[in-house]
Amino acid sequence: MDTMNDAALFLVTHGSRDRRSWLALQNLVSVARSKSALYIGGGCLEGQELSLAQQLMQFADEVNQLGGTEIIIMPVFLLAGVHVSEDIPTEVAIAQNQLSEKLQKPLKFRITPHLGTDSQISSLLLQQFEKYRVQEILSTPSGSIPNHTLINEKDQGRILIAHGTQRMGANQAIEDLANDCHAIAAYWGVEPKIETQIEKLLAQGITKIDVLPYFLTEGGITEAVAKKLQIYSDRLQIRQLPVPLSSEQIVDLLWKFI
Repeated sequence: MDTMNDAALFLVTHGSRDRRSWLALQNLVSVARSKSALYIGGGCLEGQELSLAQQLMQFADEVNQLGGTEIIIMPVFLLAGVHVSEDIPTEVAIAQNQLSEKLQKPLKFRITPHLGTDSQISSLLLQQFEKYRVQEILSTPSGSIPNHTLINEKDQGRILIAHGTQRMGANQAIEDLANDCHAIAAYWGVEPKIETQIEKLLAQGITKIDVLPYFLTEGGITEAVAKKLQIYSDRLQIRQLPVPLSSEQIVDLLWKFI
């Protein structure tokens, strides 16, 4: 590392036993490396043999050998739940304490705000909703476009589904994002869940619903959500959109926090 790049970046994701989670992190690290001269690595809170503290210590050894003086830890999380507010700081503190006794040269650790705090995310979510609405309009036979365009948005509903947390007040960020997208919020882990919100829209006379999963990658939860939506397919038009953020978009947002 030269004097301009004496800091390294360590991306932290949730992780799971689903290998797709680890592969998604590796892809994120690869994209980040392609766009920066920083030394970049990553680790997961769950799903790995080593704890996050141990993963961070391994990375710190590499950074120390390269002459780095600081590790910037970026929580790639969308919601300020227990993982962001408690688990990550605890694991970083464990690594820092153990390394202080091991490394001859001091190494600074800095945790940035989590990804979900970026102000641009609401517009990216809205773009995802609108992208698929426009695609549907354009795929409609030209003679019916005017009527379809007017199908009247009052008959259409949008749901933004996130994992959710029991941490007091943390889900308000999701409620705000949903409101910005002209949608209502649903959660996988807490109420109101997706079934509750679908029934709510049905009771309002909604005949068509787009569901946007507010997750970083496709995985076990998005697949489970899709199965729940199938139950309603004979009662209304309902579809699940792809997750809204690409690896490139995520990385572009990350630089603002460094």
